[in-house]
Amino acid sequence: MNKLIHHLQTIDVKNLPSYLTRSRIEKACVALIILCALSVFLGRIPRQQTLSLDSGKITYHGTVIASKLSGQGTLTFENGDTYKGQFKNGMFDGKGTFRSASGWTYEGEFKNGIADGEGKLTTQAKVIYEGTFKQGIYQHAN
Repeated sequence: MNKLIHHLQTIDVKNLPSYLTRSRIEKACVALIILCALSVFLGRIPRQQTLSLDSGKITYHGTVIASKLSGQGTLTFENGDTYKGQFKNGMFDGKGTFRSASGWTYEGEFKNGIADGEGKLTTQAKVIYEGTFKQGIYQHAN
């Protein structure tokens, strides 16, 4: 910014076309700086969107921040699997529920896309594993 101001101060206005006045150049620079700042800021505003991913095999409805699934949302896969819960940087992260089309369900905490933390896994046969999961593996009951 200081270099820009210094450069503007050293422009020889005698050699500029009449429409390129110092005042207009300064206003254009300020407008350009504001536009750049807005483009950076607006990309980080949460938006509710419905997206079709992987050539329509996956549908997402929920919050998108900086072009990534972030916040609350629902992901539906072509085979009928669904995930409803929190996302962070495009991955399951936080509390959520994954329901498999084949009949099993995991409800609980996720980290980096994997069951991690307190949760409950209900198998197709209705066997329940409730307790702590670490990197997708059941550790122990509470």
